[in-house]
Amino acid sequence: MSAPTLTPAALDQAAARILDEHGTGEAWAGITAGWDRTAPAAPAARRLLTKTVDELVTEALGAINPHGTRPPVDVRLPGRLARALPDWAHRHRADLSHLPSTQLYVAATILREWGWQQRPHHMRNWRGQRCICGAIITAVHLGVGTEAAAGQAAWHVLSELKGRGWGALIGDWNQAPGRTAEQAFDVVMGAYRRAAAAEQ
Repeated sequence: MSAPTLTPAALDQAAARILDEHGTGEAWAGITAGWDRTAPAAPAARRLLTKTVDELVTEALGAINPHGTRPPVDVRLPGRLARALPDWAHRHRADLSHLPSTQLYVAATILREWGWQQRPHHMRNWRGQRCICGAIITAVHLGVGTEAAAGQAAWHVLSELKGRGWGALIGDWNQAPGRTAEQAFDVVMGAYRRAAAAEQ
């Protein structure tokens, strides 16, 4: 019996289910409940120095990327002609230990180097360009992480889109008129930063 293959449409639906399970709407309502004023009420709240030097140093050191300026994984994508090959042709290595943030970084690299297509839920076009979900699945087929981690990565993309005011699925955003490859890359990199901040 063959294992079910992950499709872009299935990945999009799985991310939506994960988002619903996490109840981000209720959490966001709880966060914004106290936002009834825009300025501090008292002059004491406007003090210039609110932290000690040690607290500022600790905060600054905590914000340093553990990878420095290097990417979290060194991925060498196949060449220009190989990008149009089916994904099974690239399954020559597997490292299942990668986190969703690494998959998102690789997906962003795929979108930047191989190109982005606006048709959602299609792995690639004849030139090898991928949609956002297709790029995440291609990262799995290149051996970066598992399908379960890909679902978490798609959830981070969907959370990033929700944070930008989009209320539908990833594929619907992907096919909306006026979208550009730069916007798709920016969304995936935003999701990468979100996942890295959550240490996933």
